[in-house]
Amino acid sequence: MRSPRQIAALALLLVLAAVAAYAVLADRNAHPAAHGAPTGSPPSALPSATGSAANGTSWIVSGSTLDGLVAADPATAELLDTPDAYVLTGDAHWSVPDGWRSTPTASFTSYAALESAFARNSLDPRIRAVLYDNEHWSLTPQGEQADPAHYDQLAADLVHRHHLLFIAAPATDLVDRLSPQTPSGGKFDAFLRLGLLGQVARSADLLDLQAQGAENDPTLFASFVKAATAQARAANPRLKVLAGISTNPSGAKTSATAIDRAARAVRPEVDGFWLNDPAHSPACDACAGPFPQVALRALRDLD
Repeated sequence: MRSPRQIAALALLLVLAAVAAYAVLADRNAHPAAHGAPTGSPPSALPSATGSAANGTSWIVSGSTLDGLVAADPATAELLDTPDAYVLTGDAHWSVPDGWRSTPTASFTSYAALESAFARNSLDPRIRAVLYDNEHWSLTPQGEQADPAHYDQLAADLVHRHHLLFIAAPATDLVDRLSPQTPSGGKFDAFLRLGLLGQVARSADLLDLQAQGAENDPTLFASFVKAATAQARAANPRLKVLAGISTNPSGAKTSATAIDRAARAVRPEVDGFWLNDPAHSPACDACAGPFPQVALRALRDLD
């Protein structure tokens, strides 16, 4: 039988072991990057955006596209009345119908503009996610185009500090800035070789693959989306991945059948789609839409 002194010593050892275990756990939670977790991950208070291709379809849709869908067919448009639908909107024109559960999302084409919006406290308080759409165009500063992974990381860190979800959407045309000698037909392969998606994925909650330019070539579309998804999920297995589809990719009107054929080829790999139905605008001089009936059928077929 142990003496009272031995029992007390044993109890003290057990207490010390418990304290040490708690300290290790606290350190892992406070410093996830030091233990192999993705950096820039969102605060635990955020709604989960963890992806799985086995779940229901997730969507990104612009406010103007949603307005057109609601006007053309309110019943079908209600498929977007879900937290898994990220509606690009803002206080200037709030496009989420009253009572809908869609996730209001602010969209920025420049990290500088995003930083300014937070500094001025001008973001609508109803916003729950932020999308950074960096492309090779006049709307994204040249410096941001030249180092997209760095600015995606800055954007993710800033968005997460404000307890919002971060959606990365680096465009494939960044190849024109980063690898200008790439032939026009090799843009998608060159984009994959850059390894940008793996870098961006580490700190993103959702990633959109701007693949809509390959939509009318189902083989190229599927090949790119599958390889891009694999690259991104290798860096962040929890990432939700969406693929871009469009009613008029590169300004050429397409059919709902063509959209459906391309999208279904990758549906097992991705969590959903960014449904583009763009009209002519300063941001898209070649765009020829909107074509809401085509977009509605794609929404019905793929949801």
